[in-house]
Amino acid sequence: MKKMTRRVMKGLKNQKATEEEQGTDKQEKISFIQRLQNVRDKLKLGPHHKMERFTAMLGATLTALILFTALSFVTHRSNVVQSVSAQAVYTESFNFSLSNEKMYVEGVFANEDKTDVMILLRMQNPENMSSDASNYELFITGEKDSLTYEPDVTFSLFGSTGYGVIRFQDDEPIPKEVADITIRSNADLAGRDGSGTSGEKDSNDGSFGEYDQGKLFVNPGAEDVTTLDWLETGETEPTKLYTALVAESLDQEIRDEMQEQTDELGKLLNREKEYANRLVSAGYEPPETPWFVNGDYIDENGVLVAARDLAGAFTFDYSTKSIRDGYINQIMNDLSSFDEYMEEHSKNESEAKMDSTREEQVQRIDTIKNEDGAELDLTSVATGSSPSAQVAAKDSVESLQGTWREYLNIKSKLQRDLMRKLLILDADVQSQAFSYSVQSDKDAVTFY
Repeated sequence: MKKMTRRVMKGLKNQKATEEEQGTDKQEKISFIQRLQNVRDKLKLGPHHKMERFTAMLGATLTALILFTALSFVTHRSNVVQSVSAQAVYTESFNFSLSNEKMYVEGVFANEDKTDVMILLRMQNPENMSSDASNYELFITGEKDSLTYEPDVTFSLFGSTGYGVIRFQDDEPIPKEVADITIRSNADLAGRDGSGTSGEKDSNDGSFGEYDQGKLFVNPGAEDVTTLDWLETGETEPTKLYTALVAESLDQEIRDEMQEQTDELGKLLNREKEYANRLVSAGYEPPETPWFVNGDYIDENGVLVAARDLAGAFTFDYSTKSIRDGYINQIMNDLSSFDEYMEEHSKNESEAKMDSTREEQVQRIDTIKNEDGAELDLTSVATGSSPSAQVAAKDSVESLQGTWREYLNIKSKLQRDLMRKLLILDADVQSQAFSYSVQSDKDAVTFY
């Protein structure tokens, strides 16, 4: 009984302590709420101060908006600065104001330290514009103000190829500044069909209506300028300049296409073998392979080794040589007989393609022999009325013929058309020795 009384007394004592703790927590909670209410009243944010509360919220919103705007502006300016530093070409093409002749900006090239920078231009219609650089003037300024530097600037043209160069040279690296360049043509070869502007927003002044001018914006000191690592700084030899700026990229394009065509020839040779094996497996003798296919193969370097070349084919080493080495020098000493050589090849090609010769055609195949020597008349074989083995044999023969025709077309393109392109490209390179021109008049370049 005493023990029970003690437990009851102890429980009442614990209950009282718990109630006291809860009371303390409640008092502290009320005290905290009261403090918040006091702060609210001091700031006049209570229910009786709607205007003050609105003003505070508006102020906070405006502050956040201002901070966001400032941050966005800083980010935008940073992106603009990075863009100006990186981007080299701002005008991809422009028109001359009076003649309406179009010119493209092909790229900006430089040596490693950017003290020698060349802006490559290309005329859309070279025959309508002067190929003499002395017939052009340049007017150069900055995008908004004058440039902070005045490099040595020259303008040159690679003969009648339509390619030209604006060249910036300085002792120090060319700064990362956008240059506003106006190029004026003083030779009227195409008439006056232009609008009096160059297409740029800043080409509407009176001079564009009076002179045949074009305008371009470039950053010669930009980060994405293409580095010409093998060309000597200050190089003036025309054939080397044309090779580095123009011919190498064109050479690579042609060679890439040649490789694609060669790969296709390899596939066709494999396909021919497959169709011939099908006939053998079915007990038939494959038809005779045409001379322009028989014996051809693709070597381990991916180069066509032709057992017999087509008439008018050009044969020189392009697999281990490039435009830097030259192609014409494998055939002749100079360009003096180049035109005659090309005409002779064109004549041979035309004669080979004439129907009367039938040398470059896939012959009609009407019959094939089986293992016993018996002939199968393919003209009488038809799906649904002939044995499936005979139908399959006829299909294989027709597939062979289609493969041979396709092979002939691609081989012709490779040995004639694409090889011809390489020779003509090399002729353009070599012709720069006498067709290249430079505007040597210092007064033809004006900074303002």
